Amino acid sequence: MTFAMILGAGVGVGCIGMVLGLRSVSPTLYSTVESMNVAGATRSSETDASNVRLRIGRSMVAWVDKSTSQTGPRWAALRASLAITGVLPEELAAKVLVGGGVGIVGPPLLWAIASAAGLAVSPDFPLLLAVIAVPTGVCLPITGLVARARDRRRHFRVFIGSFVDLVVLGLAGGVGIEGAMFAAAGVSNDWAATRMMKALLKARDSGVSLWVALGQLGEEIAVPELVELSTALELAGTEGARIRQSLNARAISFRRHEQADAESEAHSTTERLFLPGVLLLVGFLLFIGYPAFSRILGGL
Repeated sequence: MTFAMILGAGVGVGCIGMVLGLRSVSPTLYSTVESMNVAGATRSSETDASNVRLRIGRSMVAWVDKSTSQTGPRWAALRASLAITGVLPEELAAKVLVGGGVGIVGPPLLWAIASAAGLAVSPDFPLLLAVIAVPTGVCLPITGLVARARDRRRHFRVFIGSFVDLVVLGLAGGVGIEGAMFAAAGVSNDWAATRMMKALLKARDSGVSLWVALGQLGEEIAVPELVELSTALELAGTEGARIRQSLNARAISFRRHEQADAESEAHSTTERLFLPGVLLLVGFLLFIGYPAFSRILGGL
């Protein structure tokens, strides 16, 4: 009987899959090209307008722009986090609104379900839960964005060290400073290399110096090491300074800085593991000593 039920369920799933496969329509070339364009870094206004969440987020961003000056350090840090993660302000605003809405609607809904189930729940419970849920729902998207931006900045600093080493190798091979920068930025498909290459290509097309573009990118994504690198490259491009020795020393400095950060993070992780280790030891001692302790109490 069980085998017959399993066999029947498999045949039914197969029939449903055949029907869905026959009803599906092959995508046209135009729709494929449009989907590839939408999947890029910049999204079209038609796609954003068709999304209700983004429309609501755009309205919230416009309201914030009108009601606040956005000149404080917190706004600057938030804009830098948005820039380095590639998240649109509309997306962040939509997530904040959804989180706050869930914090407002969720507690009364849970209270209504509990009351319908016959559980005696105080009417003050949804209010107290909403006081905790609303700030949590609002802050979670922002804290997640900040944490992701911090990880990306750390990764970008690691890439800067490799970028400087590649520029030094290019200069040693007789390549000019601009050619060495383009070659170093195009050596990898990593997102940091792609971001730097886009900045360099945009500077070349607009007639701006490459080191100025790197400095602007460093200020935009809040990576001071990139601003320092742009200053060193500017000296090489305008003053003809001994750039190979300077860049080599700067690359060593970047690597030491990253090594110090890695060591400090490892030490903090070790300190965080101290408490679980102590609890594990206490549990083991209780497990070993419980029989003897129970016998002592039984003898008394």
